[in-house]
Amino acid sequence: MRLLGVAVMLVAVAFGIAAVMAGSELRSAAERRADGLDQTLAASATALRAADDTVAIVVSSIDQISSGLVAVEDAALESIRTIDDAENAVGKLADISGEDVPRIVEALQEAMPALIQVADVIDSTLGTLSIVGVPYDPEVPFDESLTRVAASIEDLPDQMRAQAIAIGEVAGGLGRIADQGGELIVEIGVARVRLNEGLQLLRSYRETTESAIASVEAERSVLEGSVVDEQTAISWLTAAVVAAQVAVFTVGAVLAVRPAARG
Repeated sequence: MRLLGVAVMLVAVAFGIAAVMAGSELRSAAERRADGLDQTLAASATALRAADDTVAIVVSSIDQISSGLVAVEDAALESIRTIDDAENAVGKLADISGEDVPRIVEALQEAMPALIQVADVIDSTLGTLSIVGVPYDPEVPFDESLTRVAASIEDLPDQMRAQAIAIGEVAGGLGRIADQGGELIVEIGVARVRLNEGLQLLRSYRETTESAIASVEAERSVLEGSVVDEQTAISWLTAAVVAAQVAVFTVGAVLAVRPAARG
């Protein structure tokens, strides 16, 4: 009986130690798994914030360019209204068409490749966040949309300069000058509309990016709570197993100290 009691005690100790070690490993595994996912989410949030900051700068730049086009358009209208001096009007319109507007549009064209790269990062990052429930399924990818905007303004500088040559060749005729100025205003209006379309697109993607960042941060908070709950459950389970082994150990101790029955 004593040997049986000792054996039961050893088994209880072994199972108790195994339960503690297993519980510790399970808690560590849960923490490692949560840390890995949290790092992925944190990296995604950082990439989205960086992209959003870049888009915000571009939005501000396009807004300023659009305001500049409005000023140029007003100047062109003023030139037509004050067309008494034909040569002066021709010079102003030629400068506006051949220098001011092309320079503004070319500044935007230079910024577009970097913006398209940022758009591709945004699309890729938002796409990977589908694993945490962030909805993102646009009909046209962000970078493709901006590529279309870039293509739509590609020929504008040359068109403006060609218009400037036509205006500069005007030798006289206030009616013809006014017509050329009217065409220039139309071209400026087209450029402004295209820029505003791009601006609205950028703002809509900023809203999507900000929503995605909020979703990522919410998921990180949920993840933190879930790993604590999981570790707590493991701790309670480990404690229950250890308590059961204490009971078994107690039975073994009783058997070990009980005197053997005599015949």
